[in-house]
Amino acid sequence: MKLLTHSLITVALLAFGTINAQFTEDPLNAILETKDAQNFWKAFDKMETSTSNPFVEYIENGSPGVKSFIKNRIINADSLYVTVKENKEKYLTSRNILHGIAAKDKKLKASYSALKYWYPNAKFSTVYFVYGRMNTGGNSSNEGISIGTELFKNLDGVVPLIVHEMVHFQQNNKGNESLLKQALTEGGADFIGEFVSGEPMNEKAFQYGEAHSDELYREFVTRYKSDDLRDWFYWTSQKDDRPNDLGYWIGYKICEAYFNKQTDKHKAVYDILNIEDPFSFLQESGFLDSYIQAYAKEKNLKYDDFFKEFSGEPSEVTIVVNVPDKNDEVYMAGNQKGLGNWSASSIKMERKSDLERALTLQIYLPAQLKFTKGNWNQEANVKGLEKGQNIRIENRKSKKLTYKITSWFKN
Repeated sequence: MKLLTHSLITVALLAFGTINAQFTEDPLNAILETKDAQNFWKAFDKMETSTSNPFVEYIENGSPGVKSFIKNRIINADSLYVTVKENKEKYLTSRNILHGIAAKDKKLKASYSALKYWYPNAKFSTVYFVYGRMNTGGNSSNEGISIGTELFKNLDGVVPLIVHEMVHFQQNNKGNESLLKQALTEGGADFIGEFVSGEPMNEKAFQYGEAHSDELYREFVTRYKSDDLRDWFYWTSQKDDRPNDLGYWIGYKICEAYFNKQTDKHKAVYDILNIEDPFSFLQESGFLDSYIQAYAKEKNLKYDDFFKEFSGEPSEVTIVVNVPDKNDEVYMAGNQKGLGNWSASSIKMERKSDLERALTLQIYLPAQLKFTKGNWNQEANVKGLEKGQNIRIENRKSKKLTYKITSWFKN
């Protein structure tokens, strides 16, 4: 059953078996799915009497939203069972919160409709209310949006959270991974989400950011090209009392400045959701200009270089790889066009001998790369690096760089 805003809703819990599609272009047909929550509580109530793990059934019968929560969140039924067993009282605080979901659905449909007005290409995924291991409030995947219901004591804040995640589905931001790109992606979702829903996100980070804006702007201009997200996203070095997610705040501010400069607001929304080049977008916004100019003068650098991903000329480097098996084909994926922009299959290395592959190419420094077998399911374990760690080339000490692949691992 779908919850529709134009009909009288008396039942808050939705039927599960009738879903045929994960996405709709009509905001009034978007689905909130709560069957997983019902199944979770059935398993929860069996914990004390069942001789087996009742959460096995919860996962096996789970929606695509539960499935998307498995990797890095639920892990498996045993992990979920242990977490729930140790935190029963905390889970119980969320037992009845979905009884108020119908009222929130009306607000969501209004927000979705506003998003559709400003961005006609918008599509709307199913939102699944699932239960995990108390480590994720919201998650977007190809299957839809999953809400970690156990983290809510009530439904306050659920509308802006879902709208934020729904905005992520509309985004098609390009550019290599950097602090700036991450800030524009998350801050852009916050800005558009608030614009269409009227409800702000990440208020703690915003309050701190506004109170410390000058020092934070000065710091950000020294860091935004880096892929080191520390102190701006998800974790901090505890060098001060800042909250974890200041990147949301500063990305919001940049997007807001860009939006305010544009006369065509529909185009501005489109541009925020489809950023081709994060550095050009920052330049066009005009935000941080005075801070960038001051920093460039202090370091005797060219102002225009701050709006380019890499400064200076590329370096010619020959990369040599020793492989464990004569049949191994090796591909490179890295953080720039010459390294395939993290495409796992676009840069193939040449066979030089049974156990040696090599390629000479022009790259900008600093560079980051990995070796694959042509897809992200098979990455290389490289001697001297931790599993999954990027190879970093900060400075070209030699024109020839040699690496040894000890084995391959599957993601």
